[in-house]
Amino acid sequence: MTDFRNRILNEIDTERKYQINKWGNEVDDTENTPNDFISYISHFSTRWFNGGFAPYHTDTVDEFRKSMIKTAALAVAAVESIDRQREEAGHTFYEFCDRVPTVKVANDAT
Repeated sequence: MTDFRNRILNEIDTERKYQINKWGNEVDDTENTPNDFISYISHFSTRWFNGGFAPYHTDTVDEFRKSMIKTAALAVAAVESIDRQREEAGHTFYEFCDRVPTVKVANDAT
């Protein structure tokens, strides 16, 4: 891996640790659905944008970069939540599991 990528991945990890310290994992595993994660990711991935076209001011590019680190950490949070739930329960709280009832059609000859 390049030094750039290592530095970026370390920043994402630092941001993820900050998120865990601030909010924990419980809400991610009991309340946040994929729709919630997409909402958070959409918010943070676009909040830097105040209109206009390139070239951007340096401050705007710095805000864009910060937003991308937060966005990446939120994507990691979503994947971590899926993996934790599946490891603990075999499925997430928001997905169908094998207990979905079979619908029997009236006059079914089988």
